[in-house]
Amino acid sequence: MRILVVTAALLAALPALAQANGGVWYLDVHRVAPTLEGHYKGTQNGNAVDFDLVNDLGLAKDSTQAGVALEYQGPRFGLELSAESQNYVGSSVLNRQVTISGQTYDAEAQVNSTIKVTNYTFNWTIRFIRTPGAWLGLDLGVLGTALDLNATGYNYLGATPAMAHFKSGLPMPQVGPSVGFTSLGGRFALRGYYHFLDYKGATYHHAGGDLRYFPLNWLGVRAFVSTESWKVPANSVAKDLDIGLDRSGTGFGVVLRF
Repeated sequence: MRILVVTAALLAALPALAQANGGVWYLDVHRVAPTLEGHYKGTQNGNAVDFDLVNDLGLAKDSTQAGVALEYQGPRFGLELSAESQNYVGSSVLNRQVTISGQTYDAEAQVNSTIKVTNYTFNWTIRFIRTPGAWLGLDLGVLGTALDLNATGYNYLGATPAMAHFKSGLPMPQVGPSVGFTSLGGRFALRGYYHFLDYKGATYHHAGGDLRYFPLNWLGVRAFVSTESWKVPANSVAKDLDIGLDRSGTGFGVVLRF
């Protein structure tokens, strides 16, 4: 609750800060279609879990929904709020025994699955080194990733289908350096960042870049790339569950600047 109050207060103060400090706002609509690979193994809520998203379930990107982002970028700090989601679909004949939320599918079983991944980003950038056209700063924020998996399995004898549902949330702190450049009076803007976390044996890496071009002062286009990696051994952050996830992709969008 305290975090929500602080966030609301910061957002309420942004218009005044932007006017006083010469900052600008960005509102964009974008699409990003990252690859998704990884595994879950152990127990969750007392249910056994042992599956690989690609090697077992054959999950691949199916569709993406339009994402939105709202940013304030000023000379001393920046703030980013964004959200987007992707759908993945898989169909596979298993070559080993797989367990999803306590439901076991034997080798040679036909398993059809879908997964929805939703991402939420809150990022605060403090710019502590500033020169004309460039800056160096520190990112402080959080990126939340929610996975919702549904699977239906049929074994090779055509038995009654077995349903399984698995959910996972991975809110990760975003801490690390970021750098930005602008040129041609702000028509081109480039930002890069690297976020890293090592806590209780779990590691997280997140790197990316964002390039924007504004043919008009108020309207531009955006291209961005990012790559993420979670390594969460059992008995680290997640007590009974070993998690490994890798995600990377390229996105494009249209940006309003005001």
